[in-house]
Amino acid sequence: MPYKDETASRLAARERQRRRRARLKEEKALAPVVSLDRADAVGALAEWAAANLKVPPGHPLAGKPMAVPPFALDFLRAGWNAHESALCVARKNAKSAICAVLALGHLCGPLRAEGWRGAIASVSKEKAAELRGQVAAIAEASGIQVRVRRSPYPGAIESPFGALETLSADRTAGHASGFDLVIVDETGLLPERGRELLAGLRSSVSARGGRIMHISVRGDSPLFAEILSNPATVAHVYAAPDECAIDDRDAWAAANPALGTIKQVSYMEAECARIAGVPSDEPSFRAFDLNQGLSPTREMIFSPDDLRKCFADDPPPRSGPAYLGFDFGESVSGTSAAAIWPATGRLETWLAFGDIPALADRARRDSAPYIEMERRGELRTYPGRSMRVQAFLSDVQADLSGVRVAAAAADSYKDSESLDFLDRAAVRWPIKFRRVGAGKDGAADVRAFQRLVLQKQIAMAENLSLVTAIAKSTIRRDGNGNPALDKATARGRIDVLSAAIIAGGLAEPHFDRAHRPRWRYLGMAG
Repeated sequence: MPYKDETASRLAARERQRRRRARLKEEKALAPVVSLDRADAVGALAEWAAANLKVPPGHPLAGKPMAVPPFALDFLRAGWNAHESALCVARKNAKSAICAVLALGHLCGPLRAEGWRGAIASVSKEKAAELRGQVAAIAEASGIQVRVRRSPYPGAIESPFGALETLSADRTAGHASGFDLVIVDETGLLPERGRELLAGLRSSVSARGGRIMHISVRGDSPLFAEILSNPATVAHVYAAPDECAIDDRDAWAAANPALGTIKQVSYMEAECARIAGVPSDEPSFRAFDLNQGLSPTREMIFSPDDLRKCFADDPPPRSGPAYLGFDFGESVSGTSAAAIWPATGRLETWLAFGDIPALADRARRDSAPYIEMERRGELRTYPGRSMRVQAFLSDVQADLSGVRVAAAAADSYKDSESLDFLDRAAVRWPIKFRRVGAGKDGAADVRAFQRLVLQKQIAMAENLSLVTAIAKSTIRRDGNGNPALDKATARGRIDVLSAAIIAGGLAEPHFDRAHRPRWRYLGMAG
């Protein structure tokens, strides 16, 4: 609508001219625009960031130039033209800096383009807003003029050239939008119900030929595991080995490429010392600081390091009666057995799968080192999609030839099936059935096995299958605090632990520590 007041019209025209002059001045101060298809786009972005961006207050390097670490530049170059890319790295390795440099480079740096649209999504709108706030803080510390819009929550960051929106983490996010770039924060912590969110985000970049970039810890999300294992994803993963000790400095470096520059070694040292007195915090440290595929909030039965203290270079003999625990699996889960000899404390385990799908495919799906377990003789495969349990039992019986089995037990949930398996295998061991939940039997078995391990009453050869199972284990508790092994969200990798827990419940009452000989632990004097 035209102005009727000439004075107001002149003032409005003058304001438009002022804004144009300010924008021209701002553009002159900016780095030259580079083509997104050019090979030097990442290099130009890094140079611009070092010259124009500053570390915000509250950081030990506050006020210093914002340098993009080499590992991040390698990732950005590798995934520059990929539809979907993923940087999987432990926390406090410049994740916010990477997001800020990339976003601000598009909004007002060398990658700017009129009408550019980007988005940040995370496991919750609060986490997304937090990341948006960190990008805004870097812009403010650097004197870059952007508009921070906080309403509607969780807000956006805008410049004369484009906008970076913050998306609510719900299943409708992104469906009605069109973006050039979507940064997904902490995909590794997304639950299965986040599948619709990811579908919406992928749809949101379809019209603009955009791309999706994930920056996250591994977590235990099946969605992120699928993304990382997909050959179409350009994925750079920095993670400690699953079986590592928490104070392994090589493992620290493997998961933290910015260790010693951005993330402090003193922090890792202090956390390891603290966790020694608070073992329940170990899963969080492994998930966030070693970038292992774990949920940071779960409770393990005990630490893998606790089991390693029971490894012996010369395990005690099979002496006296043995007590067996079984966990009979089907097509997806494993079938397993464990034997404990109370007279000497010896522990042995067996694990088996059907050979369809191939063991390598199972290993990728379960994120478990099944190939190495097979090479070490800890795992066997049998023909078919479903386990031939009677063949497995026959082999275990042959392995235990000459051993007196005092008792054997399995989950009472499959008591009839278990009896059929034993009959078909011509096994005549005395069998019991125990409730494996958080009730009387299950809680007692978990506590018994914990005591046997933590008090080092058992000894065994190195056992990768049991270490892996413990690292993947989750303990749930009922209203009275009784523990039980939670198998609802786990795959076959924890079945060997389930069998060992049942064997521990049977065997512990028969331990006579006063008369058991001592053994020599791996790397330790007895």
